[in-house]
Amino acid sequence: MSVQEQRQSRSKPSRPKLVAGGLLAAAVIGLGLWSSTPSAGPATAKSGKSDAAVQITGGGKAIQASGASVTIRGDASKISAGGALVDIAATVKGDVEAAGAEVSVKGDIGGDLRAAGALVEVSGTIGGKSHIGGASVRFDATAAKNVNVGGAAVEIGPNADIKGDLTAGAASLTIDGTIGGKAELWASAVMINGKAGSDVTANADEVIVASTAVIDGDLVVRSRNDPTIEEGARISGQVRIEEPREWWIVPNWLLSIGGAVLGIAGAILAGAVMLLIGRGVFEQGLGNAAFRPISSGFIGLAVLVLLPIIAVILMTTVIGVSVGLALLLVLPFFLVAGHAVVAACIGMWILDRSGGPRSAGRLILFILVGAVILGIVWLVPFAGPVIAFLAMLVGMGGYFRSLGGRMREGAGLPPA
Repeated sequence: MSVQEQRQSRSKPSRPKLVAGGLLAAAVIGLGLWSSTPSAGPATAKSGKSDAAVQITGGGKAIQASGASVTIRGDASKISAGGALVDIAATVKGDVEAAGAEVSVKGDIGGDLRAAGALVEVSGTIGGKSHIGGASVRFDATAAKNVNVGGAAVEIGPNADIKGDLTAGAASLTIDGTIGGKAELWASAVMINGKAGSDVTANADEVIVASTAVIDGDLVVRSRNDPTIEEGARISGQVRIEEPREWWIVPNWLLSIGGAVLGIAGAILAGAVMLLIGRGVFEQGLGNAAFRPISSGFIGLAVLVLLPIIAVILMTTVIGVSVGLALLLVLPFFLVAGHAVVAACIGMWILDRSGGPRSAGRLILFILVGAVILGIVWLVPFAGPVIAFLAMLVGMGGYFRSLGGRMREGAGLPPA
């Protein structure tokens, strides 16, 4: 193994910028997923369960399913599924699209895989390309073509066998499996335990090549730190160490895209949790935002301004310290809740203005559509963030009004 160190005369970015770069590279990889997540309409086949919990055994036809919990087994020509919990273990001739808070995909997929969620696990075999994004992602499948994956924590498991190239972005990235093609890696920390059949390029603050690693090609490390190459690691090509390229220092437009993607993911996850623990309050807040947006917006603004003031006043007293701290901790919850509520309101306005009963899966679809629209609005210079913030105040006020109404009902007080 020949070692050639090439150091460029470039300014060294700070560790936080490298961490942000890893996260935002993951966000960019996952951005396309949200525009292609399933239009989770009613399932083509159901087991008699309600839309809150959908269980389907496929008979070879296309399946579209949505619900708080979606479980799919059997055979299908293609699958589109959305929900808080999505579990797919099936033989699929075509593509699979899945989105939810927790997504598990297993079985034999003949086409492409697109999966997005907070927690995503993939195993089995995939005949097409794989595009995966999430907060925590574990890929442990055999893939015939390229794999693109992004997340905060990404693991390429020991059973993974990727015949094509791997493109991965994360804060923490671990590779235990086999990559047949090239590997392009972006992360704060990269750990390579497995095998790569071609060149590996690691853009990371910390790179560790374990003793079990085999790289049949060059290893290019773009970092301000030297990589750790353990004794026993086999690298057939050169090891080149370079300073991170200037594009790796995160530009403002990439920060904006990263913020939009994180906002979309946060709204979907928050909405799924709110539907599980308090669907009635969420739906009533949705109604308040839809039919009383101006007054809800003023209520949201009042909560945003007055809640910290009340908390600070309470914290100046001995007995009010704990209550004041609690109020400060509650404020981020109201902001996230407002984002999810107004996203659902936008999605409902676009997809369904009938006012009839809606399943949990349909509400999640509303949140997804509305969150994507808000994310796009956020990217508009100057006016975009202002509009998105005002919309969030409307959602926060609608939810706070709903929560206050439920508390008054519980106390036996008349409506406000």
